[in-house]
Order: sequence, then C-alpha cells, then structure tokens
Amino acid sequence: MSELSVADAAQRLQVSPRRVRALLEGGHLNGRQIAGRWLVSLNDVERRQNAAPAAGRPLSPASAWHVLAVLAGIDDALATLPPPTRSRARARARELRHLEHAEAVRQWRSALRNRARQYLFYAHPSVLHEFLNQSKVIPSGISAAHEHGADLMVLGGAEGYVRAQDLPHLQERYALNPDAGADSNVRLHVVDGVGDWLFKHRPAPAAVVAADLIEHDEPRDQSAGAQLAAQL
Repeated sequence: MSELSVADAAQRLQVSPRRVRALLEGGHLNGRQIAGRWLVSLNDVERRQNAAPAAGRPLSPASAWHVLAVLAGIDDALATLPPPTRSRARARARELRHLEHAEAVRQWRSALRNRARQYLFYAHPSVLHEFLNQSKVIPSGISAAHEHGADLMVLGGAEGYVRAQDLPHLQERYALNPDAGADSNVRLHVVDGVGDWLFKHRPAPAAVVAADLIEHDEPRDQSAGAQLAAQL
C-alpha cells in the first residue's frame, strides 16, 4: 500500500500538518503509526482531493492585492492602476461579496491564496506582544479579528504580515523557530513586492483579516472570517 508522510499529505491537500493529524485521529483519513509517526494512505489522500469542491483559478499576487484594496475601500491603492485593471479588480471584488458561508470560504480561499507566502514559527510567549507591536509587522488574522468586531478571541498566538526582506531580521531578533510543528504559535504572511498599501494600515483592514481567517483550517476561524467578509 502506498503511503505518505504527514508533511506530504498536508502539501497535497493544501492544509497544515496539524490538520492532517486531526483528520487521522478523527478517523477521516486512514493511516498507521510507526514509532510515533503517522503514515497516511495515498488512496485516502487522493479520494479526499477528488471529493473537494472544484476551486477557481487563483489570482496573481498583484491581482489579489488589488481585489483586497477594493474590498477594504483603500482607493489610494487603485489610483495609479490602468482603468482596465481597476475594472477587473472591482468586478472580482463584487463576486466575493455577500456569499453564503460555505461558498465564501471556498471562493476566498481559492481566489486570494497567492497573496502571500505563509510560514509557521514558534516564539516564546513573552515576546509575542513586542513582536506584534514591531513597526515591520502588521497584525492580522487572529491578532486583529477582535479589532474588527469578529467573534473570535485567541490568546497565546500571533499572526501578521511582513515584507520578505524583513523576515530574516525578525526571525533572528525574536528567535522564531520554524521547526516547531504542532507547537507553532506564530503565523506570518510574507509578501514580496506586492501589497505595499497594507503596510500603511495597522492593524490590517477587515478584508485582509477575513482572508487570513478563512484560510485557516479551524472551523471557528473560518466562520469568523466568513462573517467579517459578509459585513464588507
């Protein structure tokens, strides 16, 4: 029987390794443990892939940020764009507004997933507050949900956006450990040459926070994100 590691299964399913382990422990994926490590049935992973709802083509990073600027009402970010680009961004934003919960999760995750690269780290809890108040970090997701009235309060974690050129310095200064697995408590969205308008806003606008929460594996986070999206 062909089997995959948890990391490989997570990559195929486009979820976190923690989500794969939860599916295994809940009996939603078949697998077996050897020396404490899970091996996942390749057939089961492929079955789950085929059963997933069809996703539309993701937008390019630049286009995703144009759409988010429309959804966030950041007109300055659109002012210098060619008229056809502005029109496309507004049309796509209209498609993402006022969707039902499940459809919002599916459409937002699909359309906006290329806006940033995502990394998970562990940081000592004592530095999280200072980290989030760093000028180079824009709080978002779980770290900004409450600011926008979302029914979600998460303690002991941090989420935000950083520019690619700032990541090495932040990783060294705050001893961010990328190999923490299920103990990860910092989720960073790393952008490179796009979305510059975001770094003029603190915390991230509600549209960006909604996109981040919808992208999480946890149903309560997705629900909070979909509720924020519906209010835009």
